[in-house]
Amino acid sequence: MTDITYLDSGVCLGRLANGAHLDVAELLAEMDAHGIQASAAHHAVAREHDPATGNAQLITEIADSPRILPVWTVLPSHTDEFPHPDDFVAQARAAGVGLARMFPAVDLPGHRLALREWSVGPLLSALERARIPLFLDFLLFRRGEPPWDDIVEVCEHHPDLIVILVDVQGRNNRNLYPLLSRYPGLRVQSSGFNVHNGIEDLCERFGAERLVFGSGAPHGYVGSARFHLDRARISDQERALIASGNLLAMLEAQKGVTP
Repeated sequence: MTDITYLDSGVCLGRLANGAHLDVAELLAEMDAHGIQASAAHHAVAREHDPATGNAQLITEIADSPRILPVWTVLPSHTDEFPHPDDFVAQARAAGVGLARMFPAVDLPGHRLALREWSVGPLLSALERARIPLFLDFLLFRRGEPPWDDIVEVCEHHPDLIVILVDVQGRNNRNLYPLLSRYPGLRVQSSGFNVHNGIEDLCERFGAERLVFGSGAPHGYVGSARFHLDRARISDQERALIASGNLLAMLEAQKGVTP
């Protein structure tokens, strides 16, 4: 296996309500232990309490850790608890943030968001114009199934938005594959994609460009996530794209874009 750079896109910093915890020092130690060069992290406070507060806390906590890229959790601005979409994009750029994450699930600790144009449309349009990829996290567990019609709604109205599905889980291929065929902007994070030969099959059918590496830490294990990708029967070129190349290309595409 050639030298490959690994960027873990699936990390949550802070303490979650179930007691799971990961601070910056612990994350860096995990990264060093498993050969992970960089991570992209959101914050538990943004995920389970208040996105604006958690996003600010994230920037403070990782200020001295350039190996950790910030991922900001997003909400619509209708209740004034979050900036107007255009203001959010400006603030994100000023803070060096190029990735967003949304928790729309109606079950706790989701943010109870309707993925409809009348609710999230302006926010998604702003992300789309700025080429900021969106990690869409329905907080699925084991054999949970995402709301496919909601994903269709987002992809239909925002064809240029990169949407990265998190924790797709096993046995969802029958619904996932037709959406990957129909929507070029749809991606899958490897965290939770617990399908026998799933990485191999998805690469063969749709190309390695449709996957990004993630561990799901602290719920998931960084070492296990890397083992999953390292042992997949794909080429080193495909592995390198999944490990970091695809996400780095998304970040590079933002440069020079005027939203």
